[in-house]
Amino acid sequence: MISVDENLRTPGELAMLEILEPDMKEIIVEGRSDQAILRWFFTHAAPQTAIEVFAVKDRVLMDEETVIAHGYSLGERGSVLTVAEIVHAAHPKGDRLRFVADRDLSSLGLDACPEIDNVFYTDFASMELYFFSEKTIGKMLSVALRAPATLSPRAVIEAVTPVLVSIFTIRFILRSLPTPKKLASKVIDGLKFTHKGNTLDVGEAFRRSCQEINADTLSVKYLSVVISSDLDVRHFIRGHDISAVLVRYISSLHGNLFRKDRRHLAQAAAMEICLTTCLELADFEKFELFRNLKEYASNRS
Repeated sequence: MISVDENLRTPGELAMLEILEPDMKEIIVEGRSDQAILRWFFTHAAPQTAIEVFAVKDRVLMDEETVIAHGYSLGERGSVLTVAEIVHAAHPKGDRLRFVADRDLSSLGLDACPEIDNVFYTDFASMELYFFSEKTIGKMLSVALRAPATLSPRAVIEAVTPVLVSIFTIRFILRSLPTPKKLASKVIDGLKFTHKGNTLDVGEAFRRSCQEINADTLSVKYLSVVISSDLDVRHFIRGHDISAVLVRYISSLHGNLFRKDRRHLAQAAAMEICLTTCLELADFEKFELFRNLKEYASNRS
């Protein structure tokens, strides 16, 4: 017997719901971690408003051809923006459905953020960047890892930020190739930190990620990328890299913190969940995305 998810709808069916269910509120996001964050946010910021939040793959029946036809890259972000365009084209003044998408590599000229009335974008490169702060990382260190007070969250951030920005830039170069490439997993998995620096080798990262292309040529392109000082550095960091690089930093210099009951936090996925749970409502309310979401929740159709 085939199991059918009753939540799944085509973009056209979602557009029709703007007419059939105009008083309902619904938000579609890229991934399930984004979904969890927004569900928690609305529970505290708009407790009297019923809002459904879905990850795009749990809500939308989307084929790759449609995403490509709309000019987006395949993946969750492309699916979110594609269905948003379809719904908006059918009902430009619809108040029922909203979408949230990451800015991703837009700070360096990839991953355009088209202005669509029913789309909200993250303030930084992705949703995970909201927990890249001294307050949140400090809470993770002191509560989850029981680190000594001498381990400063500011020092941790200062140590990992250059690495995160370098990896973001490498990913940008790889994505901008005629045949886009992905960063080899060994680049982060083999990363080590010392009290004097780290072992990230840009040329080696390119060699591992695309062996058929001259790494020196890509390294030259890497050096030509300008990281604007006018933007918050969180525009130049990939969200999922944060937990992975933090794990490498702590493992390299404070490995004892991952012993016994804390050893599961040496896994990047577990660390990311931990950081997410360290967020507090006050960490969100000053940002435009969450002000827009709160306004959307308060509006009456």
